[in-house]
Amino acid sequence: MALKTAIPATSTASGFLWYDFSRLLRFLKFAVCVLFLVGLAYVCYRRPVPDDFDRYIYEAIVRGKSQPLEVVYDTVKHENPRAEESSVLDSPQHLRELEPLYAIRPLYLETISLLGTRLPIQNAIDLISAASLFGIGVVVVCWTRKPILSVLLIAAYPVLILGRLGTPDALSTLLVITGLWLIEREHSHLLGVSILFVSLGVRTDNVLLVLGVLGWLAWNKKMKVYLAGLLAILAAAAVLGINHWAGSYGWIVLFRFSFTGGRYPAQLPHQLTVREYSAALLRGTSMIFAHVSIWILLGILATLRRSTWLLFVTAIAVAAHFLLYPSPEDRYLVWAYIVTGVALIRSFEVAARPLMNTDVIES
Repeated sequence: MALKTAIPATSTASGFLWYDFSRLLRFLKFAVCVLFLVGLAYVCYRRPVPDDFDRYIYEAIVRGKSQPLEVVYDTVKHENPRAEESSVLDSPQHLRELEPLYAIRPLYLETISLLGTRLPIQNAIDLISAASLFGIGVVVVCWTRKPILSVLLIAAYPVLILGRLGTPDALSTLLVITGLWLIEREHSHLLGVSILFVSLGVRTDNVLLVLGVLGWLAWNKKMKVYLAGLLAILAAAAVLGINHWAGSYGWIVLFRFSFTGGRYPAQLPHQLTVREYSAALLRGTSMIFAHVSIWILLGILATLRRSTWLLFVTAIAVAAHFLLYPSPEDRYLVWAYIVTGVALIRSFEVAARPLMNTDVIES
């Protein structure tokens, strides 16, 4: 028979007080962490990396919409010692030849143009990176619900440096992380995939991740195969369209310009030998392990504790990207670092226990 035992009123009252205190403490943790993220973003905005070359080419493209090429060249060339000393940026014509390598980020460039109506262009570039870092932190906090651990992840140097670079990587990472978070929420697949599609306008190489995610959704029957296939074709078409619009030289020229040498991309041959590719791949492989070894360790630990599709898809996308572009630079991989950190944090989740039991006890 059931034996019902009433819970004392004092116990119930103390339980509610403890519940209210826990909610207040949780709110304070989130508030302090958000303020800390604001502080990190502000420091990044005030202390950008001044000598990264890419930011000046992006400025040149934005200025070129309303100014003659010669005026743009004189402004950008003498704006920073790095640009001043560059042997690649040695004439207006060679500046124009460089632009197609960077014009394949139309959404990023439009964002700079929009903010550039209110701010100096370099300040607009800095604001995009710093604000994106803050957004990444907020998404990670919401994803893990562990504000302190999330802030420690964002404060890691490879992640933090994104907020100081004058490149599209911070904005791209924000869109990628947001899309993956929404997809993992089960009921937000299409919204998450849509945001990943938007990220193609910031970095076209995100198409590798988009294809991996679509393949996983179709394999696990979370999306109709025909819809996933249609979206994959649409993603590839979007990248081809952006490359055509920007006048891209193609993968071979980009590879040669980045890894085999050559000052002017328009003058590079559209040929790549197996030996040249292998040499670049070996050089990249010999350097990248110093960057990714700790993250691989964290990923293995997260997988052993609780396997997740995110790490599998991330590993495939990162491997494919490295085979196509064997650069050891962290900025291409930070989104994967964050996914790994999130997976590890979430692997420690346990089923929440009720704070108190107000039901009757049966025996």
